[in-house]
Amino acid sequence: MRSNLRRHVSGSKTQQLRCSTENGGSGSTLVGSLEHHADEHTPLLHRAFQNSDGEPFYKDGRPWVRWPSRFGYVAWQTLTSNPVNVLLVFVPLGIISGTIGWSPTVVFVLNFLAIIPLASLLSFATEEISVKLGQTLGGLMNATFGNAVELIVSIVALKNGEIRIVQASMLGSILSNILLVLGCCFLAGGIKHKEQRFNSTVASTMSSLMAVSTASLIIPATLYAAMGSSNTKDKKDDNILILSHGTAIILLVLYGLYLFFQLKTHADFFDEELGDNDSEEEPAERHILSPWAAGVALVIVTVAVAVCAEFLVDSIDAIVETAHVSRTFIGLILLPIVGNAAEHVTAVVVATKNKMDLAIGVAIGSSMQIALLVTPFLVVLGWIMNQPMSLHFEIFETVVFFLSVLVTNYLISDGKSNYLEGAMLIGMYIIVALAFYVYPDDAGGDAKSLWTLVPQRYPLKLLRSCNMTLLHSMLQATNFSRPFLSTLVPSIGLAYTIQGLVAIPSIFAQTERFYDLSGSFTYISCTALSLYLPTIRARAAAAAVGAAKPAWPSILAALAGNGGLNWRQVALSAAVSIWATRLGTYLFSRITSDNGTDSRFDNIRSSPPKFLGAFFAQATWVSLCLMPVLALNSLPASLFATLPAAIGLTDILGLLLYVGGLSFEVTADRQKDKWVQEKKTKKHNEEFLTRGLWSKSRHPNYFGEVTLWTGIATLAGGVLVSNVGQVGMALAASGLLGKIAALGLAGVSPAFVSLLLFKVSGIPLSEGKYDKKYGERKDYQEWKKNTPMFFPKF
Repeated sequence: MRSNLRRHVSGSKTQQLRCSTENGGSGSTLVGSLEHHADEHTPLLHRAFQNSDGEPFYKDGRPWVRWPSRFGYVAWQTLTSNPVNVLLVFVPLGIISGTIGWSPTVVFVLNFLAIIPLASLLSFATEEISVKLGQTLGGLMNATFGNAVELIVSIVALKNGEIRIVQASMLGSILSNILLVLGCCFLAGGIKHKEQRFNSTVASTMSSLMAVSTASLIIPATLYAAMGSSNTKDKKDDNILILSHGTAIILLVLYGLYLFFQLKTHADFFDEELGDNDSEEEPAERHILSPWAAGVALVIVTVAVAVCAEFLVDSIDAIVETAHVSRTFIGLILLPIVGNAAEHVTAVVVATKNKMDLAIGVAIGSSMQIALLVTPFLVVLGWIMNQPMSLHFEIFETVVFFLSVLVTNYLISDGKSNYLEGAMLIGMYIIVALAFYVYPDDAGGDAKSLWTLVPQRYPLKLLRSCNMTLLHSMLQATNFSRPFLSTLVPSIGLAYTIQGLVAIPSIFAQTERFYDLSGSFTYISCTALSLYLPTIRARAAAAAVGAAKPAWPSILAALAGNGGLNWRQVALSAAVSIWATRLGTYLFSRITSDNGTDSRFDNIRSSPPKFLGAFFAQATWVSLCLMPVLALNSLPASLFATLPAAIGLTDILGLLLYVGGLSFEVTADRQKDKWVQEKKTKKHNEEFLTRGLWSKSRHPNYFGEVTLWTGIATLAGGVLVSNVGQVGMALAASGLLGKIAALGLAGVSPAFVSLLLFKVSGIPLSEGKYDKKYGERKDYQEWKKNTPMFFPKF
């Protein structure tokens, strides 16, 4: 199923490229390369993996050239198979944190993030190897490894005796698929299409099997309650285990019959599922990995998942104690999101392309695999390992499962879907998540224990208390000995979080409309966090011990010189916010006037890995540019009392450079806007701008941007090299090296902005664009010859 799904995604992209070529577009070279290698990723690597004659290096006759090139080529295509693979950087961090023994919160978070891309690679390797083995064995491979992450995590937890984690993880995987994944598919597809249809016969078959699995959980829970107090707890547990073992075997037999039903006797039912989707002629899919390579990748990734799962499960006890989050919530909500991350993204993408049969197959089919294969297998495995793993879930969990399956069956029974039904399923999942957030591990079906957990008069106090505990845990995990790191790490984390949240819907909609606006919001958010983070930490620490919380610092008082903040911190934070707001709104209005498109994204809009990389590149850009501001805001407020109150030379010079640079950039942008409007109204027929500041420099806006960041670095650097900055950043003992390090830290922002504008996106793109259009015109050549590229002439 997943192989068919990926074929439809890649096939539709290839068809779009072929159509653009037939219409006379510029995609002929791209399509030619695509057809030559029969793979949509090849054009991205055209230069990196081919020699000057166009021959791929991995076909070179020299073994020392062919094998490394082949490995690099295959590795790159594998890594770019899913955008979540950018999170692979957390795999070594997670393993290192667990090996060294970092904070349990850090170990949990890092390994949590590490398992997400590993799940994607596991799914990718499974697709590659399953096709070579034929339909029957391929279906078995998909069933075995498709939910391998949940299976590995559950086996590790089962070995450690964490029965509640295993049960919650299985139930959570089912709920996340039939509610969250299916709901997102209906919602995303319904927004783009008024109504979508799918094969109701296949869907009803799957939902009927889900109903049988629901009964397999209801019966043990009902039996346990029916036995009442006439039997001892040990006697009831023994009876439940006997029932669970027998039921698990029956469920495994049913799943085997379902495979036989799907792949042999009634394969035409499921072939009809793909009939409409395969009506258009699509190229055959080329598989990247050979069977041996896919098998090796499967083993390596499985081992990596097992290691990360070991550290993840071992840190759960500490998370439960410090964050006051139940094991049930961790297993039912958090772990399934990790294990199903790759399926979530793929299924939603397919739904937006109106391939609803495939989306239904992924969402409900995966849930059915867990209910009929993975969960019974774990019961049998627990029987072998002498662990009391049973199908006896708590009554509350069983009722939630029954209602979820009931709602899902109602919504798919008519073979049609829309965005409202998707919103219903997502809403149902959020309600379930909130319910299990407050559900205690020791409830045991006793309503009284649940009632005593929630205050009768003020139920919101519990949620607020849990949120404060989570905040305290996050602050404690990032509370390093150096104040700069304590500010830097949360700020960078916030930058990547915001960009990731904006990137996901932008990738699905294939629009860059909110790219620049999200960058401005990230600048402002990270700056504000760094400014108030010391106060947030102090208030959290006071709340933890029941002391009085310190007041929030006043910005006006800081400007007057008697607040908890220094005026330089407020001035630089305001300077960054003003610039980011101005630039973000300007670029957003410009892209809106251009129908929401930006030429910078023409070559990456249809490539999710590249599109996601652009958002993460912006997060990196924000983090590096804000480095001097983050360093200044990290200095303790008590140290600023020893700093001279008078404005120093670096303060004056920094403010002048900022004001001058901002004025230069704003003036250049306004002159260009005015010129464009006059051209649209046919007040002139000039092809390129040579007036005003554009007659003094070919890129006056970029000159202004570099200048203003130089001003910010100058003001921050003056403080960082002082005794206050050296002590606050724990560099005083380093002497001259400490001052050099402070200057280097302050100079990161103008240096990075200059590198970005000179070598990456700014000047190279603009110069190349205009040289291509007007390079042969004498007036353009004369203007380019007489006008400096960057530094203006006066």
